[in-house]
Amino acid sequence: MIEPARAAFLLIDMQMGFIDPTSPLCVAGAAATVPACARALEAARSGQAGVIYHVRRVYQPDGSDVEAVRYRAWAEGGRPLSIANHDSLEAPPELAAAGEAILIKPSFSAFFRTDLDAWLQDIGVTTVVLAGTTTPNCIRSTAYDALELGYNVVVVEDATSSRSPEAQAANLEDMAAVGIQIVTSEQYAAGALASLPDIEAEVAATREESRAASTFARDDTMPPTSALDQSLLVAPDTPAPRLDSIETISTGWINKYRLSYTMPDGRPHTYESVSRKDPKRYARALKRLGDGGKPEPDAVCIVPILRDKVLLIREFRYPLNSWCISFPAGLIEPGERLEEAVGRELAEETGFCLRTDIDRALLVLPQPGFSSTGLAEESVQVVLAQVEPAGNASPEPSELIETFILERTQIGTFLDLNTVPIGTRCQLILEMLANL
Repeated sequence: MIEPARAAFLLIDMQMGFIDPTSPLCVAGAAATVPACARALEAARSGQAGVIYHVRRVYQPDGSDVEAVRYRAWAEGGRPLSIANHDSLEAPPELAAAGEAILIKPSFSAFFRTDLDAWLQDIGVTTVVLAGTTTPNCIRSTAYDALELGYNVVVVEDATSSRSPEAQAANLEDMAAVGIQIVTSEQYAAGALASLPDIEAEVAATREESRAASTFARDDTMPPTSALDQSLLVAPDTPAPRLDSIETISTGWINKYRLSYTMPDGRPHTYESVSRKDPKRYARALKRLGDGGKPEPDAVCIVPILRDKVLLIREFRYPLNSWCISFPAGLIEPGERLEEAVGRELAEETGFCLRTDIDRALLVLPQPGFSSTGLAEESVQVVLAQVEPAGNASPEPSELIETFILERTQIGTFLDLNTVPIGTRCQLILEMLANL
């Protein structure tokens, strides 16, 4: 069952710009839900959630980030939800944040181009509970993003609103059909969360049980996790250097940094590193890793399998001034889900796509790995993908890429005879496939 302590309560867009009937962006049903939202918020504060976020919109005064469909009404109606109309930014008194976290989102979903997922992952949240407005837009898009990120999703139906009862009912029905659990504010306040199934955990356990039957199954002779010394699964207790400061040396597509540490014995130590992240994002990434948090993948590496064959690419790599043997790979775009990045990179670099005739075409390795730990903190999520042809590749003009296919029985000979530079990750995975 769901653990309330591992749930996050998100109160979305309950601001006067969406509630006040005089606002051009008013949602017809929003004002009537304020008592139910207040009831759900109080329940969250009383133990039905481990963390609370007040998710809000704040538009730029020039309207540069206002959705096109809303722009005319916004511009002609006093520019609500911007500092030009400060009162419209506020929540009703009974829904005030009261010291709780406020998250400003740039679009409908609370997960779109925000750090919400990383924050929730860091504190072990497995369920999100949604209340606010509007159900068809911000509630629904947040709910679907949360599902795709692996969270249980619960919607408090009478604490959400739409522009019509028909739209409200239809959207709740659609969400329930994809596994989103619907409760009332009274049920939520009465502790219903603890009686709801933890769907994500149950499915994860089922997947783990069936993993041995997968095309990508691990060797059955490997010892189970329970047989391992559990201390091997966490960082050692040995004192680690303390990161004191991060100095930016140079910026560009690659940024260079100087890290100042204090060693366990008190000695100062400096180290130079590089990152594609800007100073703020880089500092957050180092803090997350230093605190033992889960790394967010910056890029994806795809191992494309065609039944008993493997798809590879030859790509001209400018830092090498040479062609290089590798797998399709690329950066994950801001706001892009891993599965979207896989599909995009496959299409762009190879013209292939995930197979549609099997249930499990994609296997994501348990955690991202780091490309060059002596130089950068960039992490890469390796995935194994069952693929099929889909059309022509469409690489960027500067990307010179050729695809080729090896049968598994040819991989060993290829590795023995190849003289073209090859990426370490690609080399090791090919060695593994050659010895399966």
